[in-house]
Amino acid sequence: MTKSHDIIREQDRRLGELMAILFEGFANVRQRFLDAGGDPRHPPSGLKGDDYMTDAERQEALTIARSLFNDEYIKSYLKNKRQNNLQPQIN
Repeated sequence: MTKSHDIIREQDRRLGELMAILFEGFANVRQRFLDAGGDPRHPPSGLKGDDYMTDAERQEALTIARSLFNDEYIKSYLKNKRQNNLQPQIN
């Protein structure tokens, strides 16, 4: 494997860990929210400042996502999506 491929795999793994914070089991997530000073009568909206990620975790997730899902990746994804939409639907 190339060094570049290893870096991408490591970034993908770390992004998965960070995203897992958002999707943990309800009890763990709720406790993390309360431990961070969240209002127990107000469920978090998921917006910055009202979610389960720290600012450092949020910034790390954005940095990794931007490197993994760069312009080339997005263009390729959109091209494939357009091609699939042009294919006739067989029912």
